[in-house]
Amino acid sequence: MLRRLPITAALLLFGHSALAAPVAKKEQVTLKLKNGDTLKGVLVPEETTETITILLHPVLGRLRIPATALIVEPPAKPWSLSVSGGLSANNTDNDLSAGGTFQLNTSYSKGADRVSVRGRATYEVTRDQGETANTTDTNEGEGELRYTRALGNRLNAYATTTFNYDTLNTIGTDVFVGSAGLGYDLIKNKTTTLNVSVGPSVQQIWGGRGCDADPICGQTFAASTARAQLEWKPSSIASVTVTNSYTGAYVNGIATNNTFSVALKIFPMGNQRLFTSLNGQTIFNELQSPKINNSVSMQLGVKLD
Repeated sequence: MLRRLPITAALLLFGHSALAAPVAKKEQVTLKLKNGDTLKGVLVPEETTETITILLHPVLGRLRIPATALIVEPPAKPWSLSVSGGLSANNTDNDLSAGGTFQLNTSYSKGADRVSVRGRATYEVTRDQGETANTTDTNEGEGELRYTRALGNRLNAYATTTFNYDTLNTIGTDVFVGSAGLGYDLIKNKTTTLNVSVGPSVQQIWGGRGCDADPICGQTFAASTARAQLEWKPSSIASVTVTNSYTGAYVNGIATNNTFSVALKIFPMGNQRLFTSLNGQTIFNELQSPKINNSVSMQLGVKLD
């Protein structure tokens, strides 16, 4: 009799597990009702239809909720597009300028894949150091094409190309960086995303009246690139994006090319459409002359997705 007890206990445990298994596999959901209430529980998919949702509520028990009582969340749009323009100011090696700027950001997401394109162009009135006359020209801009593929909940692979130009530079008016590698989301929730990525890259610098006399200008170098990007949405009326991208070219040891940018967007209507933004950027590149470029702009824009 005693020998049968372990066998009986094992059968009871197995039976309990078999009965509990279907419940454990059911989906935990949050349903929003049109009257403003919110219900959290376990969805019963095999009994849920287009007209009735069956929910196992931890307090209310089994609920039959008609589809007409639910708020249906719209499907996520694959395209995202925003354009903005406004006033800008620039300081490259004590050369002062002011004028207008235009910026475009767009992205397309499908499944695990995401492609984003970013571009900026600035039209400015400039006055060089020691000069009294002003000149008007399009002197600065940049663009980025980035492809990301999710490899898991937080791990991803990326490939990106960036191009930056500044016609005020005497050496290296144009800079190209191409990179591919891996990224990881250190923070990922509804309001905050912090992604870091690293990988091998190539960098080329050319252009400028002093380029022909410079032994490095015009050449392509192997490099490594690391980037950190923070996207924070503290509320429905504000968002902050901070990005720091570092590229070390393997020439004369390691030559630093670092771009730090920050963008603060305010949505005064609270509808994620019309916005004002304050943008700042600092570029330090050892292979250019001058090495430092600082810019700031205030813009008005609209999201068209």
